[in-house]
Amino acid sequence: MTTTTTVATKAEYHLRQDPTRSTFNAPRHAMLEKLASAIKQSDSRPWAKRSIELVLGTDREIGGEQSPERRVGITPDNVAQLIQFFAGTGIDLTVRVLADAGIHAGWTDADYVRAGAKVIRREEFRLHATPPDVVHALKEPSTYESEIPGPFLRIGAMHGGDLSPDSGTARLLARGDVAIFDGSATGAPGKFRIAIRGPMSDFAGTIAAEWVLEHLASTELDGRIVIVGGGRVGTACVRKLAASGVREIVVCEAGANPQRLAEVARELSLLGNVRVIGIAGLDDENLAAALDGAAAVVFAVFAPGNRAPRVASLEMLRERLSPGSLVIDVSIDERGAIQDDDADPDWNSEMLIPWLEHRLDPIRYRAVPNMPREYPQEASRAHGDAVTPYLATLLYLSALEGGPVAALDRITQLPANPHCDDPLHAETSEVLSALMNDLRNGLAVYPAGGRVVVTDAVPEADRRIIETLLGELGPEGSDEPAKEPKP
Repeated sequence: MTTTTTVATKAEYHLRQDPTRSTFNAPRHAMLEKLASAIKQSDSRPWAKRSIELVLGTDREIGGEQSPERRVGITPDNVAQLIQFFAGTGIDLTVRVLADAGIHAGWTDADYVRAGAKVIRREEFRLHATPPDVVHALKEPSTYESEIPGPFLRIGAMHGGDLSPDSGTARLLARGDVAIFDGSATGAPGKFRIAIRGPMSDFAGTIAAEWVLEHLASTELDGRIVIVGGGRVGTACVRKLAASGVREIVVCEAGANPQRLAEVARELSLLGNVRVIGIAGLDDENLAAALDGAAAVVFAVFAPGNRAPRVASLEMLRERLSPGSLVIDVSIDERGAIQDDDADPDWNSEMLIPWLEHRLDPIRYRAVPNMPREYPQEASRAHGDAVTPYLATLLYLSALEGGPVAALDRITQLPANPHCDDPLHAETSEVLSALMNDLRNGLAVYPAGGRVVVTDAVPEADRRIIETLLGELGPEGSDEPAKEPKP
């Protein structure tokens, strides 16, 4: 294999097994193939770095002992795909996997080693001489990540994450040398396209439907089912319920957006006895009417860049639902869709769930943070396939520009565009730009000019908490975070 760093080397790329690295036979990844072609067309500059590093962490700290995370960010297949991707360009990618990162999703350390990775233990991070280029875990930062030398680019879902002063996020913020991309905002939020989170939403909707069906079977209830939110979670839930023979389903979508309402109605019109209605604000009368006599209600509302909108008060649910009916709050990842004036607005999901269980009794309340963890291996595969092109993009930029700091500079030159085009449907020559635009939209916090910039990708309420943390713990005694200017 030639080691020249010119564009001719990039043109030689094709997704193939490199026998010098691994005997692992990874499946093809169509988006990586498109990205390779886009890279070949995009830049003739030589690589500034020819060795790059990715660290795959574990999410076992997330959720505490009551709800341990069992998924993993990428699978051995994805590791092999990334290594092979960069081997074809003459770039050496080292992937270090934290010990036992995938064990609870069904993959041992040996599986990752066969794929070409190296296993690292937590205590070894402080002995690591050079920082990695990219760190990835499925969820928000864990405390061990503060021991990884920086600077580096970090990507993982941030919604509903722990923002306490001793959290992993707070520790990274205090360092001030890490850019954090939120997988929950990466994509085009203005078009309801959340590229990395999307597959997890499908899992969550399916799980919610299974919970409803279990409840109906155990209680012999036969009333209507109300789904609040017609996005990917709500649609997946409706499809499962309709296929299972549920006789009446009402879907509530934002009435303030007639175009969106019509799109949801059109998409669900062929599924059987499904009715779509518009609602607005808290305790809308259409929602109240739908809840009368309902056997179950599933809250699956999502507001890009914000916490979940509160659409139903505790009082209305008590008034409209009968004892024994079921409330499922998938929106708990964004602090829930239920308004209770006695609950602290800054409580996270772990605090809200037992509180609402008690407050709604004898109505049954059911919520689990990050519901896809119920299917750890399947969800890990779906997440890994979705995030791999974004990891490849960050690593590519680091190699091309000379490291994570320069890669971040390249990304921040782009304006945030929540309505950007989908990389899946982009022309090959535009795939790299489309992936970079998605990442730009997901950039949550990053260092710039000696300060940490907080972007609109962070929900407003969480932004206030982060700004307080930066004031108390901020790097180099900084007492105020910078606010990203509007484009």
